[in-house]
Amino acid sequence: MPRLLLHACAAALAFASPALAAETPSKAQVLDAIRAFESNATADTASRSLAQANDAVARASNTILRFALESDDVVVDLGADSVPWCDLKKGVANLPHSGERGLMLGAYLAGEVKAQLASGRQDPNPYPGWTAMLRIYRALKIREGVRIPEIETLLSRQMDGSLETFAAEAVERSKENLRKAYAPK
Repeated sequence: MPRLLLHACAAALAFASPALAAETPSKAQVLDAIRAFESNATADTASRSLAQANDAVARASNTILRFALESDDVVVDLGADSVPWCDLKKGVANLPHSGERGLMLGAYLAGEVKAQLASGRQDPNPYPGWTAMLRIYRALKIREGVRIPEIETLLSRQMDGSLETFAAEAVERSKENLRKAYAPK
């Protein structure tokens, strides 16, 4: 089984685990988890075992997910406009490249959390998450030949310079969807 596919499977399993079982991780813990995620998700594992790298990705993904969901320090948009490669209402299990999609979700969350903690303010704009996710995706695409159409669209926008504008539009679409869903009737 290809190295990155195992990483992707580990990340997907981490998201399926009971994420709310422990205390909310601290900022220091989540920043350590982001570093571990980034170094293990695409790193060459020749110097250590594949199982160790997969375990590191799974542990880091779980910590990042818990922090993103529980911490008042960040606001992460997980709607269809921000994570078009994952339908979080239906799940990713039945989609092609489901493990890789889970890994891309982990990369997106890592990018979002890292950017918001660095700026010191909550910001649901998906741009930092997309750029972090696209770094991992490019490596996965080169090494494994994986192509995810929804991510290819974001990659094309990054290449033509329109990704940041598209992210701002995604925030507005998301806000409008929330207004419609929760407006008094």
